[in-house]
Amino acid sequence: MTTLSANRVVVVRGGTPALSGVTIAVGGGEFVAVVGPNGAGKTTLLGCLAGEVRPTSGAVTLDGADPADLTVPDRARARAYLVQSDRTDVPYDVDTVVGFGTHLSVLDAPERRELVDQSLATMQIEHLTSRAVSSLSGGERRRVAIARILAQDNGVLLLDEPTDSLDLAHADLVMSVAAGRARTGDVIVTSSHDLNLAARHADRVIMLRSGQIAAEGTAHDVFTEALLSEVYECRVRVIAHPVDGKPVVFL
Repeated sequence: MTTLSANRVVVVRGGTPALSGVTIAVGGGEFVAVVGPNGAGKTTLLGCLAGEVRPTSGAVTLDGADPADLTVPDRARARAYLVQSDRTDVPYDVDTVVGFGTHLSVLDAPERRELVDQSLATMQIEHLTSRAVSSLSGGERRRVAIARILAQDNGVLLLDEPTDSLDLAHADLVMSVAAGRARTGDVIVTSSHDLNLAARHADRVIMLRSGQIAAEGTAHDVFTEALLSEVYECRVRVIAHPVDGKPVVFL
């Protein structure tokens, strides 16, 4: 089973620690949401797990190897990584951009075509295939970027703020897709500012504060009024969802 882990990871930038001794492990079949206020270290942690940021100290391993030591093609084969600010001003249409996700695939052409079509359908953007990506709205571009990641078709998805710019329905769709991939055995790690979506879909929540883990566990464990109010430095209220009982967070 695939395992992705960070062991006592420290990242220092400009003399300031972005991460301070963070240790986590995510196994196949688990969906972990990393949450926390701005500047807490979420993006830095995702970058370390993806092998794009090399820790100052500590270790990151993906199935026993440091992803930062892999070549760029091997890294792309090992995991799919959605960055927070994806380049979307490319002079290509949607179908071509999503197809880039299959560039390193060993599948034959018809199988790659099927994978692209499935990714387009999953993100509900089939009607946009001939449109230039640069002509799309921010939310449409985000769904194109996620479809490209899905087309990489590997078992580790690292998604940095995947619901950014998305409307209510499509944000829930993205998190539902991530949860579904976890149920098939994939490793899924997202960062998110949407605590309610994290509570609804993630198996485990990791709360970061100032580069350290402030809490870890189920949404019920982590999303308490006392902890959230302390971490976010404002009065936070939590109630149980009337249908599924999951925590609902609001001010």
